[in-house]
Amino acid sequence: MKFGKTAIAAVFGASTMFSAAVTASENHTVTATLTTFEPTVINIAVGDSVTWTQMNGHDTQSLEGYIPEGAKTWHSQMGANHTQTFDQEGIYFYICTPHWGTAMGGVIIVGEPTNYEAIAANNPRGATRRLMRQLDAHLGN
Repeated sequence: MKFGKTAIAAVFGASTMFSAAVTASENHTVTATLTTFEPTVINIAVGDSVTWTQMNGHDTQSLEGYIPEGAKTWHSQMGANHTQTFDQEGIYFYICTPHWGTAMGGVIIVGEPTNYEAIAANNPRGATRRLMRQLDAHLGN
């Protein structure tokens, strides 16, 4: 009888730890500087969130055509720190709208870069091309 209770407790304990690991999400920080986001490219897991800090004079906005199809878009309030949760796998380009002319933007890779080909097919130019080069360097392409 004691063995049965111990085995049940072990199985229950392991399943509880496994479900906690599966549901645990992480918050990643991106810091706005004068005209850059640091880090520029980050990898996160599905369900994780990103918080943009030191946003005085900045915002963050997903870049149309450079996020996974059907993914949730965002545009933060100017000057306010912002947290965004990512529930869909893929690559997300984002920009600071007042400083996009100086190429202030970044890339978030959520899980696997499943939409890489679609982003490359957009034939990025200008500041978007700069983000594409940084993404490629990050991925080892």
